Amino acid sequence: MQSALIVTLLVVLVRFIINRFLTVLFDRGVITISTKSTVMRFVDLSAILVILVAFLQALVSPPIVIYAVLVFAFIAITLFYYELREFVAYINLQLIRHMRGRNYEIYLPNHHKPIYGRIVSVELTNTIIEDIYGRRIYVSNSSLTNAIIKEYVPVIQLRLKLSHAEGDPIKVIEDITASLREIDTGIFRLDDKKILIDRIGGGEVIARINAYPLSIPLRFSDLVKLADLLSKSLAKYNPIIEFIELG
Repeated sequence: MQSALIVTLLVVLVRFIINRFLTVLFDRGVITISTKSTVMRFVDLSAILVILVAFLQALVSPPIVIYAVLVFAFIAITLFYYELREFVAYINLQLIRHMRGRNYEIYLPNHHKPIYGRIVSVELTNTIIEDIYGRRIYVSNSSLTNAIIKEYVPVIQLRLKLSHAEGDPIKVIEDITASLREIDTGIFRLDDKKILIDRIGGGEVIARINAYPLSIPLRFSDLVKLADLLSKSLAKYNPIIEFIELG
C-alpha cells in the first residue's frame, strides 16, 4: 500500500508540472486554451490509469489487475475515440510542416464545393483555415488528412460591363488592357494578359479580369478602392463593375 501512495504522489507532482508548463506556453501564445485542455484530458486519463494500477497491484492478484486495466482501457478508448482520432490526425499534419501559411484549394470528403484559404493553425482536434477576407473556417484534422489538397493562388475576379455606343469593341478591350497596366493600387496585381470576354454586341462589352491580392486578408475598403480606380480609368464607357467571389 505504501508503494501505491508513493506512485500517487509522484503522479500528482508530474501532473502539476505538466499543467504548469502548458500554462506558461498558453500565456506566451504558443498554444491555445483548447490545446491545453485536450492535453490535460489525456494527462488526467493516464494519471487515473497509473494510480488505479498501483492500488490494484497492492490489493489484488495480478490477473485481476490485467483484467481491470483492459476494461478501463476499452472504456477510455470508447469515451475518447473522437479525441484520439483527431490527435492521431494532428500528428500526421504536424509532420507536413510546409502546409502552414500556404493557400490551398481543399476538397473535403463528402463535400462538393472546395474550401479556399490559408492554413493558419493546426490544433489538437481541428485546423483553422482563413480565406482572403479573413473569415475563419474550422475543419477537423481527420477530415483534412483525408481531403484532396491543391495549391491555390488567391484571386478576385471582376466583371466589367462597358457601353461603347456602337463604337469599335476592339478599342474598348485595348483601353481595358491599358488601364490594367496603368492602375497601381498597391494592394492588387492586375492581370492585363488574361481578359475573358463574355459578350460583345448590342453596344456593350462584358469582360472579366483577374486581380491578385498582394497581401491578405482583404478589407472592404480595398475592393472599393480598386472599383473606384477602374471606374475613373474607364469612365467614358460608363462602367458597371461586379465582384465575383471565386473562393
